[in-house]
Amino acid sequence: MPSFAASPRTRAYLYSALLLGLNFYFIHKLFFVDFTNNMQTNAGSFMAISRFIMQQWPHLDWYPWWFAGEPFENSYTPLLHIIDAAFAWSTGYSTARAFNFVTGFFYLTGPLFLLLFAWRVSKSLETSFFASLLYSLFSPTALFPLFRVDLGGLWNPWRTRVLVFYGEGPHTTILSVLPLALLLTYLAITTRKYLWCLAAALAFASLVLVNAFGAVDLAVGCACLILALGVKQIPRAALLTGAIGLAAYLWISPFLPPSLIHTISINSQSVGGDFNSKAMLSTQCLILAGFLCVWVATRWIPDYFTRFSLLCGFVFLAIVACAALWNMPALPQPTRYTLEMDLALSLAVAFSLRPLVVRLPRGAWVAALALVLIGAVHQTLSFRRYARAITPEIDVTQTIEYKVAMAVDRHVGPLRAFVTAHAGTWLNVFSNTPQMNSGHDPFNPNWMEAVAAYAIYSGQNAGMRDAEISVLWLKAFGCHAIYVPGHNSRLDGKPFIHPEKFIGVLPVLWHEEDDTIYAVPQRTTSLAHVVPQNAIVKKQPIHGLDVDETAGYVAALDDATLPSADMTWTRPGQGHIDTSVRPGQVVSVQVTYDKGWIAIANGLPARVARDGIGLMWIYTGCDGLCAIDLIYDGGLERKICRFLSWTMSAGMILGGVVAFRRRKLY
Repeated sequence: MPSFAASPRTRAYLYSALLLGLNFYFIHKLFFVDFTNNMQTNAGSFMAISRFIMQQWPHLDWYPWWFAGEPFENSYTPLLHIIDAAFAWSTGYSTARAFNFVTGFFYLTGPLFLLLFAWRVSKSLETSFFASLLYSLFSPTALFPLFRVDLGGLWNPWRTRVLVFYGEGPHTTILSVLPLALLLTYLAITTRKYLWCLAAALAFASLVLVNAFGAVDLAVGCACLILALGVKQIPRAALLTGAIGLAAYLWISPFLPPSLIHTISINSQSVGGDFNSKAMLSTQCLILAGFLCVWVATRWIPDYFTRFSLLCGFVFLAIVACAALWNMPALPQPTRYTLEMDLALSLAVAFSLRPLVVRLPRGAWVAALALVLIGAVHQTLSFRRYARAITPEIDVTQTIEYKVAMAVDRHVGPLRAFVTAHAGTWLNVFSNTPQMNSGHDPFNPNWMEAVAAYAIYSGQNAGMRDAEISVLWLKAFGCHAIYVPGHNSRLDGKPFIHPEKFIGVLPVLWHEEDDTIYAVPQRTTSLAHVVPQNAIVKKQPIHGLDVDETAGYVAALDDATLPSADMTWTRPGQGHIDTSVRPGQVVSVQVTYDKGWIAIANGLPARVARDGIGLMWIYTGCDGLCAIDLIYDGGLERKICRFLSWTMSAGMILGGVVAFRRRKLY
């Protein structure tokens, strides 16, 4: 293999510039637009969170826009959205353009960080560059028919499609930073210096706070780093990595408390398919057995980084292949690990070919280089054509999502609404109207909201009571309007099986094309209601048709003989209720229950409890006029997490001082 006259550092700069320029050439339009012709993406929900941060900073305790309200950390892991909001604030950009710019930046840096990781660990610059170039210009995902059909061809860029078409900005971001986190982990376990351990912990924390997939990626990547070491080195490296991971988690635990981890683990089993742990166990055992075989087989390979690449490549290839080819999931949403597979296989292919390439005679090497260059030119042109086709700027005001948002904002305003599918995803990019549903399903803290939404959408087994039961659920969750797209709506994704069921049942607020917003009559506009205590739903419904207790609760909401309860919000996590309560009555609040809510009624602590449909009610102890302050303080769990986080921060600083004095900092 011929050598180059330039120094490794100079060549590294040249390679880095080439990778940045190449990827910028693909998606440069993304840096200068607010909205592309991809309203079917998840991007709207991420832009909405950034918009909320800009409006409410620093009061980010409660997020009222989705799922009838939820703790802010349940909206999504927040780091990327905080970065987006900070960028929008500092530049004057809209949150939409800030999201495109920031995620586009991480798209560019992904191959660059991959080059840095591979080069620093393997010490082979040209092979590392080839791996990064391969990652930039070819998508192994397209080899699977399932994804090739979606992508539109073998030579199109899956990484670009995932970012722009599906709006997976957080996932793109963690794939960019993952190589850097693995590099810092490698330096930590091989040098055992405090600075590298601290840097690795910060990288761990950052990845997980951007996207929950980061936790799995780190677990797989770090396990492969450790198992690629010599057998005698493995135990110490595993213990150190575990300690780094524990420190990172304690540091970020206020944003990812154990209750949220439990919520994600439970909800993820039913998002996008059946992923219960028992169903996945056999596939996991199969992949584990294959991994052990690969680990044994790679022990004879002398190069450490090649061993790591093969191990990592096998895991992600197996996860994706089992799901895509044989419908055998090993993890929830296994097909979303295609991005990880592309990255890992780029390394595995490049470093597996290296022993062969270095032995090629000069003529064969030149021929191989010519083939690589021809392929690179072909892929560059193909990728650019594809990226240009899916990143055109649009006038968002002409989209049905924007028109629905403006109509909801005009007719519903600050009251709660049920807004469907992608219209709900985009609603809070343009409006502050809170929603009963929308949001990210794995983070939904109230299972009964999902049950109710399914009943409203499907009407399954409801028969002639379809509209009646849907209206019951809407009233129970405090909705004042519902948006229903017809079969001919321009909205992408129309989940209503029977969109006509509300015709003649609910009054029409707005209608355009085949899209309708219906009013849901409520006795008051408040989310607080005085009801008899025996009207509270006590038993959690078995399914969406189990509405006997819910019907009794809704009847109490509609009872004009009961006193009204005026409720105002001073900020998202702090409200005030003025009403009159008699013995035997309680105050129902149509906001998702959380242990972090506390109530003060006429200056005295009041009991806050969860009803059977996941909302909260307050036993005030009042007899007559009652002034209630409702405050969200996070509860005991989050207070403990905050204490642990601050303790860990202090410990990190103290550890740095000790390491510096002992000259073991780096």
